Amino acid sequence: MASSISSREIDQYSQDIPEDVNISPIYEFDIHVETPEPYMADSPAAKYDVAHAPHYSHKQLKFLQDCAQKTTTKCGVEVFENMVDETTHVTNECCRELLKLGKDCHLGLVQIIFASYKYKNIASKAIPERKHTWNTCVRQVGSQIGVPISFEQ
Repeated sequence: MASSISSREIDQYSQDIPEDVNISPIYEFDIHVETPEPYMADSPAAKYDVAHAPHYSHKQLKFLQDCAQKTTTKCGVEVFENMVDETTHVTNECCRELLKLGKDCHLGLVQIIFASYKYKNIASKAIPERKHTWNTCVRQVGSQIGVPISFEQ
């Protein structure tokens, strides 16, 4: 049985996953989409992610993969934790990394991560908190980036 992802038919039992479909968010902010293994095909989380995952074009997936490669796991986790628990502090180092990443990358990564079954229950809190995290980083290190960085409205 094949599952449709990004308008492509993928054999869920195949071990070969096309490069342009290798995108699925995990906690460490590495992004890749994986076709569920046969033993996981019936899991509610896998079914939810396949059915409700945002459908991205190859160009959009490439953009998000490039974004994910521009951030370190350490800073990705720090920013993520700040969005779900505002008492968690984002270091200046990670704020610089976030601002250099840019608003579009930050928003794209946040949207794909919080569209997953694992994080959907906290998306309504975390996605709006993304702006607060961004603005905090602008205040902390925005003047050190070397290009004008604007606040989120």
